[in-house]
Amino acid sequence: MDATQDAVTKTPMVSTLSFADGVITKIAGVAIREVDGVLPMTGGFLDDIADKFRNQVDLTKGISAEVGEKQVAIDVDVVLEYGRDAQQIFQKICDRVRDRIEGMTGLTVVELNVHVSDVLTREAWRKQATDNELARQKKLAAQGV
Repeated sequence: MDATQDAVTKTPMVSTLSFADGVITKIAGVAIREVDGVLPMTGGFLDDIADKFRNQVDLTKGISAEVGEKQVAIDVDVVLEYGRDAQQIFQKICDRVRDRIEGMTGLTVVELNVHVSDVLTREAWRKQATDNELARQKKLAAQGV
C-alpha cells in the first residue's frame, strides 16, 4: 500500500446477525434429544430404526422460542421416561440447551420453561410410536401417497 491508500478511510460496514425462531427451536430440540431420560415427542420413529429414518423426525415438536436481538426465551414440552429423576433431567435440559444455543448463536438464554406433558415407560413409548407410525402410513396409503 502506498501513502495515498493509507489515507483513505474505509466506510464503516453496517452488519447484523439474526436467527429465525425455527433455528433456535431446532438447536434446542437437538440438545434435548441428547439428554437421557427424555423421550421424543414424535411417534414417527423408533430407537432401533436406522439413522436415515431419524432425519425425518421433527426435532422442534413441542418447542417454541421467542428470539430477540440478544436474548431468547424457550418453552418446551417433554415426555419423560418413567422412573427417571425429573429434577436431574430438568437440570440437564437447562444446561444443555443453554450451552448449545449460547455457544452456537451468542444469544443469551434468559428463560427456559420445561413442561412435562407425559411420563411413559420406554416400552409404552415404543408401542405408542409404533401405533402412531402405522396410523400415519395407513393415512398416506389411503391418500395414495
